[in-house]
Amino acid sequence: MTKRAILLFLILSVVGTVRVTATPLTTGADFLLMTTGARPDGMGQAFSAVADDINTLSFNPAGLANIRMPEIGYGHESFIADIGYDFIGMALPAGDMGVLGLGYLGMGTAPFNSTANPSAATSSVQDMALIGGWGKSFYDLHVGAAMKYISRKIDTVQGSGLGFDVGFRYRILPTFALAASGMNIGPGIKMASSEPLPTAINAGLAWTAVELPMHTLNIAADVNYNVITNTERAGFGAEYWFRDEVALRAGYLTNSDDEGFSCGAGVQVSFVQLDYAFEPYNQLGSVHRFSGIVRWDGPWMSGGEPNSPKYVSTVQTPQALEIRWEKSRGPVQAYEVIIQPLDGRPAIVSPPVVNPIYYFKGYDQETLYKISVRAIGIGGGRSFPSKPAYLVTESLDESVQNIYNTKSNVMDMSVPHGVTGKVDAVGLQLSWPQSDDPDTVGYNLYRKSPNGRVEKATLEPKHSNKVWVTDTSGLQGWEWLATSVNRDGKEKVLGTYLWYPSTRQLDALFEKPSLKLNVSPQTDRKVYVDWDSDPDAVGYTLLFSRESDGVYEFYQDINKTDTNLLMRIAGDRNHYYFIIVPRDSSGHWLKRSNEAELQFLVQNPDDDNVIKP
Repeated sequence: MTKRAILLFLILSVVGTVRVTATPLTTGADFLLMTTGARPDGMGQAFSAVADDINTLSFNPAGLANIRMPEIGYGHESFIADIGYDFIGMALPAGDMGVLGLGYLGMGTAPFNSTANPSAATSSVQDMALIGGWGKSFYDLHVGAAMKYISRKIDTVQGSGLGFDVGFRYRILPTFALAASGMNIGPGIKMASSEPLPTAINAGLAWTAVELPMHTLNIAADVNYNVITNTERAGFGAEYWFRDEVALRAGYLTNSDDEGFSCGAGVQVSFVQLDYAFEPYNQLGSVHRFSGIVRWDGPWMSGGEPNSPKYVSTVQTPQALEIRWEKSRGPVQAYEVIIQPLDGRPAIVSPPVVNPIYYFKGYDQETLYKISVRAIGIGGGRSFPSKPAYLVTESLDESVQNIYNTKSNVMDMSVPHGVTGKVDAVGLQLSWPQSDDPDTVGYNLYRKSPNGRVEKATLEPKHSNKVWVTDTSGLQGWEWLATSVNRDGKEKVLGTYLWYPSTRQLDALFEKPSLKLNVSPQTDRKVYVDWDSDPDAVGYTLLFSRESDGVYEFYQDINKTDTNLLMRIAGDRNHYYFIIVPRDSSGHWLKRSNEAELQFLVQNPDDDNVIKP
């Protein structure tokens, strides 16, 4: 082995050792102690209890059980003397089987010439590990294990061996977790002589100190003991997220001469997360590190634990306790709301609800409630309960009524930008200027969640530039986008409307339809429409939709108090939906009807005497 190869081997080993402890090198494969991503680096490597992404492979395999969506992570780091470090890993939720993890670690040098002869053969130093891991959630306890195949090559000398990791993570509270792990357990690597693995024991805790829709603060601490070198270190870190989109991190490692303060940042856009960390080494110079994670939505297997909901809030109104939360990401089919009176009575569990809003009508006055939400996954598995919200209900006679009236008079804080909106007796009314493009054939409506997810609200383009959305459950804080559609199917954004309704508007949306509407198909595409009478009505307005998307357009005004109508619908479409709204003498809309479905009978061309729907 050449002197330069030996020198590079020592540099390579020192890099791995310096990142973990200031003690001399006494083990093989110290590159296994290096962190796999910029996020834990920016947090002082205090990650064994945080453990919620693919970086957990280098801290605690039990953290795999805390991953709910499939993801791939990649990180790269360059050091002096052309030394490079790479990591790529994947986590795959597998339902009742748990979560599977795969990883690759590689560290080495570019080929180099160790002699003065430019035509001489080149040499290199390479370390590599392949990781297969598994983690499973048993509600509040996560367990995990991993196996590593480790290969080392220094010039012409090479060897390999196996290592094992085990760990657990225990959630004491929704916002507090403890963890411990044993890493790199095994007989060592067989090279010219046997080299022991850098066996380490980690213990850590993680606390979500702040969890709000706009601000989240995580605080973590880890203690690490290296069994082979008989040394220990401690790491402390904090991570702040703004709107779950931008992160700032800081950390500190103790008992290390070369590694102390670290900091970092991150950005998350939809399912892509990019992270950066800065570590000012004393001996090797400052290190800038980048890594990234890509997640995707499904396909899902039955079983497994879904993500816990976040940001539970509750408001008392005279009719009900209005309970809201943010939708969980990942395989969630419904939610359960747990309402616990803190006066000794048993908890009340709601029936499953699909949208992230629940109205609890049977509340008692002057009672302290603890309210949390858990998600129901595919196969019926329940998530760990969310961080609870607390509410003391007050008397309805004077105090609550005054508070409610005050809130009801608060103006709508929505932000229109080319699209205007208001709440009326039908739902959320949205309108925008007509497109000046002569090729426009209709308009589409989209909605964008606070975390950036965009959904199409219309199943096909609407003809009108004014529509009514009947179901707005859980859509407060969402942004609505209107687009024009031309003959070629190309769309152009016409404007947006960021919707923050007032309490009075939410109460209006909470009211159930009071009129019953019936529609009956007749021959020759005629329709007989009849509905319940409203004593305050001087006329009615009929709205319609061609699809079951809950987005309605104006059809016609009925300027009389009759409660039936015979009309003919042109065209060849056989499916429609209708709503009728009564109007009073001042033109204001009163409580609307139910949504009535119309399906024309279609004659069978093979038999004039047979009809089919």
